[in-house]
Amino acid sequence: MTQGAGSEAMMLQVGGLRVSYGGRRAGRDPQGPILSGVSFALGRGEVTALLGESGSGKSTIARALTGLLPPSARIEGGLLRLGEEEAVDLAGDAPPWDRLRGRRIGMLFQDAQLALNPLMTIRAQFEESLRAHRLAGRKEAAAEASRLLRMLGFSEPGQVLHSYPFELSGGMCQRVCLALALCLRPDVLIADEPTSALDADSQRHVLELLRRLQGELGLTVLFITHDLAAAQAISDRVIVLREGRIVEDGAVRTVMARPSHAYTRALLAARASLEAPAPRQGAAPDPAAPLLEVRQLRKSYARGGEVLRGIDLTVHRGEIVGILGRSGCGKSTLARCIVALEAPDGGQALLEGRALASLPRRELSRRVQLIFQNARASLNPGRTALQLVTGPLRDHRMGGRRERAAVARALLDDVGLTGELQVRRPPQLSTGQCQRIAIARALALQPELLICDEAVSALDMRVQAQIVELLLRLQAERGFAMLMISHDERIARRLCDTVAVMERGRFVERASGGPSPERHAAGAAAGSSAAHL
Repeated sequence: MTQGAGSEAMMLQVGGLRVSYGGRRAGRDPQGPILSGVSFALGRGEVTALLGESGSGKSTIARALTGLLPPSARIEGGLLRLGEEEAVDLAGDAPPWDRLRGRRIGMLFQDAQLALNPLMTIRAQFEESLRAHRLAGRKEAAAEASRLLRMLGFSEPGQVLHSYPFELSGGMCQRVCLALALCLRPDVLIADEPTSALDADSQRHVLELLRRLQGELGLTVLFITHDLAAAQAISDRVIVLREGRIVEDGAVRTVMARPSHAYTRALLAARASLEAPAPRQGAAPDPAAPLLEVRQLRKSYARGGEVLRGIDLTVHRGEIVGILGRSGCGKSTLARCIVALEAPDGGQALLEGRALASLPRRELSRRVQLIFQNARASLNPGRTALQLVTGPLRDHRMGGRRERAAVARALLDDVGLTGELQVRRPPQLSTGQCQRIAIARALALQPELLICDEAVSALDMRVQAQIVELLLRLQAERGFAMLMISHDERIARRLCDTVAVMERGRFVERASGGPSPERHAAGAAAGSSAAHL
């Protein structure tokens, strides 16, 4: 990498970055590397958005620049320059990661809950990070952590500091990780999907905070996202990545108003399709006895306090019910209590009048499926996508070996994981691709109730639109009910018959416009007949 004109204004320069995954046994893509000679530069104090669909290589860039690629990945070439320092050969034997990572280049991971140590309190993790870099003692670390957490919207930072990661929601963990990244005051912050797990208010707050801190600290930010609105709100420039190559790079206003590449235009069109409500043609809700009843469900945690405060909920066959709310309001806890992954302190969840907690495990998993918010953590990292989808079919003895493989391939094709991607393992796939595996796996058993906990939040808008249409089509064909947990009002508007808004463990508002005429036309019989598939 040679220093050209204007390079003194550049904080980070990347040249010729090439990354591939392993050999044959690691599932290497025969069509070429994941990144094919990516080069770009970030100006001092500039916010640059990196856009692209899941699997395009965005997170691979982030991990390559911080020395955090999985063992199956190999950097085949690439140079990194920070400021006026000498360029670092990323394909060399020993890049100086201890000096660069954290202090010079901060990293905010997409999988926030996996980035935190589950055996340490949040306070201990702040102390470890600040003391390792000799930036603060124990008391100073706690004070700095409280200050940052309060800036990120936590009204009781002390309670958060004494909590373990598993006692916090996905959105809360995301904000904790942002505070941990900022506490070291890095020159460059790589933020990998920092708002995908957050509700609209929290998203806006985090984006405003990032922009303000960028101005105050002169921070250079690489903002990796699939959210075009977020990119437009915070960024100075936009880089568009497709299949490991940069296809567009320019000022955010220019790219958003007059994109030059067809791929960028397709991303913008997908955003418009999601924001425009459309008539739905699904199975009409069956007005007979409810499929799911939740009665006065309560749940508390020792450090987190009362999370669910007497929840009542009813879902009929063929009905799509949405639950909206801010991160930390109790949405995911409700889902886990319904499927008996957590024991409530009071109340119960009933499936056709039978307590779900008392159902045999095989029957429960056959009839009710949960798509987890953190898809990667729910997948066995040692199994391929195909094995992960065929596993439930094998466990329930559904079909022969060839039939199971055919069903799994068809489902993976439906969610956009085709060809060689089906024999890759989760560490070799993006978070969005892992989310698609989780969706296919949940659909494999043809459940009567599908609970989607932020099932599309990790996906780019083009794939979001595809998955939403897929869920609507399959729901129309099979008649299953859906409980759609989300912080995205667009998804609820697109999918749901009824929407309940949750705040601090209670439903504070319910809206029901009734199913569209098109859904009624599909016939109430679809719900009852498909239940026996």
